[in-house]
Amino acid sequence: MTEGLDPEKVPEYFRDSGTVEGWWDPDTGPLAFHYDAEVAVLDDHLGVDSSWRVLDVGTGRGRFGVHMAKQGCEVAAVDINPDMIEVAEAAAQNAGVQNLFSVQQGDAERLHEVTDGSFDLVMCMELFDHLPHLDRALASMRSVLKPEGRFVFTYVPSESLYGRAGNVYRALRRRFRPDEMMISRTYSFNQVEESLRAGGFKLDRHFGVGVLCLNAQTRLFREGWLSRATLGLAEMEARRWPYHERPFWGRRGAHVVGLASPL
Repeated sequence: MTEGLDPEKVPEYFRDSGTVEGWWDPDTGPLAFHYDAEVAVLDDHLGVDSSWRVLDVGTGRGRFGVHMAKQGCEVAAVDINPDMIEVAEAAAQNAGVQNLFSVQQGDAERLHEVTDGSFDLVMCMELFDHLPHLDRALASMRSVLKPEGRFVFTYVPSESLYGRAGNVYRALRRRFRPDEMMISRTYSFNQVEESLRAGGFKLDRHFGVGVLCLNAQTRLFREGWLSRATLGLAEMEARRWPYHERPFWGRRGAHVVGLASPL
């Protein structure tokens, strides 16, 4: 895992209007196929029940929560950024599921303040990497999950090509731009398992998305031959293996999708 994130500055960054909304758009970017594979993992392995009550933590543009609402689930979504709340509401409206999807501003570490009751499924997608206190957030999510509920999440593994490249990039930034704030980090597989146990979960299965993907939603490579080459590799892999189920490769995708249950 890279160095810890500032517990005050990072939440402030994500809470401020005009920050994350400007760069986080996985649905329409050149790597949309990569992020679609995360949804495919859930469709293939989660076994969604339309009677479920779902909590989508860090909903962002609402793509996972809206996807669950389209399957008939009642979805409560939470995000720390006010811009994302408006975007997610619009996404639900456009999908025609606004009656099943509600969203409000809230902190992953204090979900009891913004949620009511317990949930059959808690989702934490694309958020682990930006949480200064992962253990606290996991404990918060566990506290609102039913004893027989399911927990799904993603993280960026330090074992992956993408994670290694990102860590080199962050190390260079710390070396040459020490005053700049880091807003993301990676985890090893063992660290994620330990954090899950500390938060009250056990990991059931994990899947790797994009072993050959080097530049998922980063500024590591600008437009040019290198960007086109790395994108081409990722597209080639995605056509043959949208996601990897074997444990070794499942730990080395640019993103790992994990399925867990309460201890």
